[in-house]
Amino acid sequence: MDMRPPVSLYLHVPFCTVKCGYCDFNSYASLEEQIPAWETALQEELSRWAPAVAGRPVATLFFGGGTPSLLDGDAVARIMATVRSLYALDPEAEITLEANPESVRRERLLGYRAAGVNRLSMGVQSLDTVELRFLDRAHDAEQARTAFTLARDAGFDNVNADLIFGLPEQSLDGWQRSLEGVLAWGPDHLSCYALTVEEGTPLAWRVARGEVTESDPDLLAAMTDWTEERLGQAGYRQYEISNFARPGRECRHNLVYWRHQEYVAVGPGAHGFVDGVRYSVERSPARYIQALTREPARPEPVERRAAAESVRPELVEGRAALDLPSPAAVSREDVTPGTAAIDAAVMGLRLNDGIDEGEFASAHGEHWAGLRPGLEWGIDAGLLERGDGRLRLTRRGRRLANEVFVRLLEPSLV
Repeated sequence: MDMRPPVSLYLHVPFCTVKCGYCDFNSYASLEEQIPAWETALQEELSRWAPAVAGRPVATLFFGGGTPSLLDGDAVARIMATVRSLYALDPEAEITLEANPESVRRERLLGYRAAGVNRLSMGVQSLDTVELRFLDRAHDAEQARTAFTLARDAGFDNVNADLIFGLPEQSLDGWQRSLEGVLAWGPDHLSCYALTVEEGTPLAWRVARGEVTESDPDLLAAMTDWTEERLGQAGYRQYEISNFARPGRECRHNLVYWRHQEYVAVGPGAHGFVDGVRYSVERSPARYIQALTREPARPEPVERRAAAESVRPELVEGRAALDLPSPAAVSREDVTPGTAAIDAAVMGLRLNDGIDEGEFASAHGEHWAGLRPGLEWGIDAGLLERGDGRLRLTRRGRRLANEVFVRLLEPSLV
C-alpha cells in the first residue's frame, strides 16, 4: 500500500487591476502584459518541483493572488494540463480559484470549470459603496451580486465569499447589512476577517498620520459576536477563527495550512513547505520570470521595485546554495522539531476543534512538554479549554488568540 502523504499545490498570481491600500499580499496593478511570460515561468517552476513530490497525491490546489480571475480560461486549462501531466492529482481534489467581481466574466468562468476548477473564492469584502471606496476595491455591490450569479450559472456549487469588518467608522448596522446581503445569495462558505492594519501598507501610513482611526475594540467584539451567532443560525459551522462553512464545504486547502501539512508553492512571492523545509520565492514578477526563463528582466516602475526589493545578487543565478528545485527560490528554513511543534500548536488552535493532546504529544515528543506551560497559562486565563482529549480556544480565547500564541512562541512570557 502506498503510504506517501498527500501534498497540496499553491499557485500565486500576482496581478491585480488595483492595489488595495490595506493589502500586504504580493500583488501589482497594471502589469497584465506580463501574464504570458509569468505563465511560461510558472509552468517551468511546476516542472522543477514535480520530482521532489513524485507519486504523492495532490489533494488540493489553490490559485491565489493577486487576482487569478484576470487569467482567461485557456491559461488556466494549460496550467491544469501541466499539473495533471507532472503530478498525481487526486480525481477528487479541491481546486480553488480566487476571483474579484470586476474581473469575473461568463466565458472565463466556463473555461475554469472546463479546466477542472471546482471551487471559487470571491473577494466581496463589503456591499457598502463608501466602504468599498475606502478599501480601494474596483467593484460595487451590484457587480459582486452579478459575479456570484454568473458563478452559479457556470456550474460552481462551491463558492466562498470573503468579507471584511471593523472598518473605520463602520457601524454594527452597516456590517450587518453587508453580511445579510451576501447571505441572501446562499454562499457555501464565508470568510469574515476583521480589518488588520499591516505594516508597510498605505493604510498603515494613513493610521500613523492620524488620517484614519482604527475600529473601537468593543465595537469589534460586538461585530464578532453577532457574526458567529448569525451565521450559526443560518446553518454555517464556524470551523476556524474567521471561517464558516455549510456542512462538508470547509476549505480543504486552508485546512492543510492549519494542520501543518505540506504544500508546494510556486509563483512570485509564494511560500511553501515541503519535506520539513520552508522556502520563499522571488517577489518581483520580472525577476521571477528571468530566473525561470533566462529572459532579460523588464524594468519596473520605481514604486513597484520598492514593493519587491531585490534579493542578494548571489542568489539570482541558480540559487544553488539553497538546494531547492526552483531557481526562483530566495530563502530556505530547515524547520527544527521544536519549531514544528510550535507551528503545529499555533495553527491547530486556530481551528474550533483544536488539537488532540494525545496525537500531538506522540508526534512532537519532548517539545510538547515545552509548550505545556503556555497552554496551561491559557487554560488558567480562560482562553483555552480541555475536553474529550482535545485543547481548544474558548469563545473568549478566539477573540484574544494572539495572547495565547505569543506565549507559545515566547515561553519566557509565561
